[in-house]
Amino acid sequence: MLKRLKEKSNDEKVRNTMNRRINFIFGLVVFIFAIIVLRLGYLQIAQGSHYKQLIKSDENITVNESVPRGRIVDRNGKVLVDNASKMAITYTRGRKTSQKEMLDTAKKLSSLIKMDTDKITDRDEKDFWVTLHPEKAKVLMKKEQSLLENGSITQEQYDEQQRKKIGKKQLDDLSDKDLQILAIYREMNAGSTLDPQTIKNEDVTEKEYAAVSQQLSKLPGVNTSMDWDRKYPYKDTLRGIFGEVSTSTEGLPKELTEQYLSKGYSRNDRVGKSYLEYQYEDVLRGKKKQMKYTTDKSGKVIKSEVINPGSRGHDLQLTIDIDLQKKVESLLDKQIEKLRSQGAKDMDNAMIVVQDPKNGDILAMAGKQISKSGKLTDYDIGNFTAQFAVGSSVKGGTLLAGYQNHAIKVGEKMVDEPLKFQGGLTKRSYFNKDGRVTINDKEALMHSSNVYMFKTALKLAGDPYYSGMPLPNDITLAGQKLRKGLNQVGLGVKTGIDLPNETNGQIEPLTNNPGNYLDLSIGQYDTYTPLQLSQYVSTIANDGYRIQPHIGLSIHDSTNKDELGPVKRKIKGNVLNKVNNSQREINEVQDGFKMAFNEKDGTGYASFKNTVVPSAGKTGTAEVFQDGESRVNSTYIGYAPIKDPKLAFSIVYTNQPVPPPWLNGGDLGRDVINYYFKDKDKNGDSTENSSDK
Repeated sequence: MLKRLKEKSNDEKVRNTMNRRINFIFGLVVFIFAIIVLRLGYLQIAQGSHYKQLIKSDENITVNESVPRGRIVDRNGKVLVDNASKMAITYTRGRKTSQKEMLDTAKKLSSLIKMDTDKITDRDEKDFWVTLHPEKAKVLMKKEQSLLENGSITQEQYDEQQRKKIGKKQLDDLSDKDLQILAIYREMNAGSTLDPQTIKNEDVTEKEYAAVSQQLSKLPGVNTSMDWDRKYPYKDTLRGIFGEVSTSTEGLPKELTEQYLSKGYSRNDRVGKSYLEYQYEDVLRGKKKQMKYTTDKSGKVIKSEVINPGSRGHDLQLTIDIDLQKKVESLLDKQIEKLRSQGAKDMDNAMIVVQDPKNGDILAMAGKQISKSGKLTDYDIGNFTAQFAVGSSVKGGTLLAGYQNHAIKVGEKMVDEPLKFQGGLTKRSYFNKDGRVTINDKEALMHSSNVYMFKTALKLAGDPYYSGMPLPNDITLAGQKLRKGLNQVGLGVKTGIDLPNETNGQIEPLTNNPGNYLDLSIGQYDTYTPLQLSQYVSTIANDGYRIQPHIGLSIHDSTNKDELGPVKRKIKGNVLNKVNNSQREINEVQDGFKMAFNEKDGTGYASFKNTVVPSAGKTGTAEVFQDGESRVNSTYIGYAPIKDPKLAFSIVYTNQPVPPPWLNGGDLGRDVINYYFKDKDKNGDSTENSSDK
């Protein structure tokens, strides 16, 4: 009896345990289902709109397309760079478009347009042969296929071996028709998914354009549109300064890819690659056209529509006066011809910058490289990317440095005489090779006295001249002081012009080289750009204020009309610094420049004595060597009129023969002044727009 009761009790315990387990499992299942139901509810209610949007975004994709760039015009509104429209055939690859579908489309399109096959590479042909003949390719690669499958080689190694095995025999299978298809097919593959890629935009005929347009329904992804090229109404004038824009097939230049991608560009976008087009890319690029592409479930584009037409870039107005620019170029060409006829057969560069000294506006900038035969090549960019020894033109800066450091005083007189140093070294002035002439600072500029500058430099070093003296031992500090003074007027530092690739010249160390230190004081050591010379003479003309030169004048909203739209932003030349000199000291240098151009003994008198308005300036001659022979660079800087200057210029000729007295390159400066203040207005030309208005 007791035994049965115990067994019954055990059975009940087992049943209770089982019931509890079943209840637990049932509760767990209910709990899990509750979570699932809640999660589904959350997804449907709270996140439903999000997933619906994802579905829609898969069906409707927005793509940006490029638009024409903004125009570039001169200060008077004359168009310098514009856009010329042209017909184009494009292809937009769908999300799920297969290579076979692309190939089929390329075959159809090849019957409607003729492609240039010059861009096709040997690798392109080999890869295309594999695409057309997959079974033949397998036979060639039977051994390598096994190695690929067992992991002995990578896909990249397999492909490389395959290309090596495909030779002339296989490539001869490709017909002219195949190459036409390949030319299209390679362009299709160059673009990203849903990113329109240009197939052809050069020499598209009206017949081709119409034929493709009529067959668009049978050519998935293909479209006809209008593309553009930059055009230049003034042909080669300032082409180097304008810079280049990448083509639609080139897209982002390799060296600039990361920079532009970080700004949201697409890889096939057309962008500014150099100079103004690059400098003002953000202004000129425009607002892209937005297209909405609708795809079916297979990823094919079945519909496209414009949701935002976009707009071309803003227009950029320059400080350049194109009529003055053309005249300056013409005068420069004539001057080169004249100098060569007088014996300057080895002259290899001729440069000129014309600017407003008060606000930094660059009015004209021209440069030529000259071959031995006399052929001229435009080198406008050399005015700020190339540096030259400029000679005595810098002497105004040397005097200002002397005043700043109390080495000399305004009006101080010194004896110009041959300087004889210990060891037999003699240094002298060109105008007074053997005599003794007492001159003051202004007369030193008029005569272009080397000796006055040498003596100033020696005083600056704390070692005044005496006959037979050794050269100073330590000129490090003095060199720093002299260069600091030259820097303040713009020599040896970047001007800050709104163009890339500007150089600050070649500035070599002076430590323990007192001879070079003395040469620095007369422009025979450091090298400078023509633009630095222009900024320097403008600083003198502008009472010591160094202004940042600029070629951009203003940015305008684009319009559908020929005239400029409203001003979006003005571009002004900033005051970079004022020289650390008194007005009396600056006036002294200005007077010396005036004497150099207007006194009979002045080095610039022959050219500038009869300018239509009074002018002032300085000349320079630097000794250089070319092919082991002694040559000279000739420089001229100036401004006009003397009171309230409106124009400043710098001129540099390199590698002229020695001696150079009969080669008067300053006539170019005279002719520019005369044209600007006399003939220009008679011709109806104007420079009325200014950055300081």
